[in-house]
Amino acid sequence: MAGFSREVARRVFAEELRRSDLSFREGEDSHQYAPQYLLTPTGARCNRIFIVGTLTERDDIGGEAEYWRGRLVDPTGSILIYAGQYQPAAAQVLAGIEPPAFVAVVGKPSLYETEDGRKIVSIRAESVQPVDEATRNRWVMEAAQRTIFRLSLIRDACSEELSPGFQPGDAFSPQIPGSEDDAKRACHHYGTDIEEYRAMVKKALRSLDLSQTEPQPQEKPTVVRAKLPPTTGETASPSPPAETKTSPEIAGPLARQQPIPEQAANIRDQEKPRHKRSSKLVEEEEIPSFNFGKKG
Repeated sequence: MAGFSREVARRVFAEELRRSDLSFREGEDSHQYAPQYLLTPTGARCNRIFIVGTLTERDDIGGEAEYWRGRLVDPTGSILIYAGQYQPAAAQVLAGIEPPAFVAVVGKPSLYETEDGRKIVSIRAESVQPVDEATRNRWVMEAAQRTIFRLSLIRDACSEELSPGFQPGDAFSPQIPGSEDDAKRACHHYGTDIEEYRAMVKKALRSLDLSQTEPQPQEKPTVVRAKLPPTTGETASPSPPAETKTSPEIAGPLARQQPIPEQAANIRDQEKPRHKRSSKLVEEEEIPSFNFGKKG
């Protein structure tokens, strides 16, 4: 369809999704075909979700036609995903995966209200893709980054209500269109406890095995020591021998010629393969980066 563009898929932790209960359509004259959104407690306006975690179970709960239900677990909690005849690709992948397995899921959030008034959030999967642990870890860090960013908007929105004349310095940083209004709306509806969600982010980050995520250190050049001959009419200098730095490509043959095994040990024959970032699986807006510090 001409002029049709898909909504951005938001990275949101399972625990935050499960606490979401505000669903709405865009525009004053919204009709049944208008985009429907789920607003989360940190102000994420979600028409589509991108989540990576462990598929712990999956079952075909359909009758004549297949209808698959799976449970996806991330470091904060779990959420149900569904795929049926209208999502054949996702249903086929779910049918072929043997839990437990790491998977990346893109889909629509669905809000269901039970007879007793409880609201349950699930994801209607558009695509399901098996991934590795490193990809899951990167998604956790990216989701944490975006959650902290949204919490900063929540903080500013609440501050403006308390003192309208005060404008914090970071209010002049680039913002995602509409995110300030979403933060105010989330603040009014949920009364978001910022510290509670910061604790959720910390819990997610502490669960990671960063050895699966951190890039390999750069290889240091091998240092080859060489004695310089004295110039004519001079005696040899008692100063330490000069050091000549060479690149790894050059140092390799040199190290093999030296009788010192320690130098040869510095040359690595191969590197571990690099995995793609989880952001390559689905498009998402760029936001300022945050430094979470090193894992202790």
